[in-house]
Amino acid sequence: MESDFKTAVIGLGLIGGSMAWALRGFKGGKVVGCDTNPTTRALVLKEKAVTEVYDNPGDAIDGADLVIICTYPESIPKIVEENRDRFKAGAVITDVCGVKTDIAEKICALKPDDVDYVGGHPMAGKEVEGFENATDELFWMTGFIITPTDNSKKENISLIWDMAKYIGAARITITSPKEHDSVIAYTSDLMHIAAAGLCLDFNENMNRAYTAGAFRDCTRIAMINPELWTELFIANSENTVTEIDKYVKSLNQLKKAVGDKDEEKLFELLSKVRENKKRMQSMEPEYKSPHIS
Repeated sequence: MESDFKTAVIGLGLIGGSMAWALRGFKGGKVVGCDTNPTTRALVLKEKAVTEVYDNPGDAIDGADLVIICTYPESIPKIVEENRDRFKAGAVITDVCGVKTDIAEKICALKPDDVDYVGGHPMAGKEVEGFENATDELFWMTGFIITPTDNSKKENISLIWDMAKYIGAARITITSPKEHDSVIAYTSDLMHIAAAGLCLDFNENMNRAYTAGAFRDCTRIAMINPELWTELFIANSENTVTEIDKYVKSLNQLKKAVGDKDEEKLFELLSKVRENKKRMQSMEPEYKSPHIS
């Protein structure tokens, strides 16, 4: 029997569309969606990814117990502000944005007092965009970061935890928006910067016969969405610049060792790199459910 729990997904691109697919049946209720692109809406309805789809966020938000905003960073606070009176009392707002501190502050300042906010960040994606590339398997065995504020209610943190588990996340961690932005500057922002740097200038004599796994692995995410990542880099600029500075320092150490043909130093650096990689692979999150006191 279907419950009256309603989930609204605002923005039905790759992540939002995959959320809609993956959340079908969550809490025994229904999932509705919103997207401003008529082509996307038509495809979403054709594929029956949601029960209903709207062009206006407020129409999807009406009566929703959980509102998941899956749009570009700069638009998220605007959606909350413009639809402030459409949120159901007791509803929970979450988002999938890759930057949290500024978003959390703005949402908390704009949302109704009887609506809670708990940030979320699924660590999943593809180098392609759009609902046509969405899948209910996108989040399987991935990481998920929950970023409550000091005022987030425990039961609503538990709701986002349950949501993350429902979509298939295997590694879940809970942290503050500030800590999220500090760490994500290394694990995501810097990785995209590195891939961008590798493709900003390249050896013109190459062709695909020269490429193998190393090239594919290091440059895959250079197929970047310029609009989205411009917003993300700027929103987390201070943390990202700090990580870029550390990266440049590391590159300069390697450059000097290679340029000097210093075998001893290069072996020392690469041995440290190998050990650091092993250590990173062993750093699993503390798996403590918010359901446990």
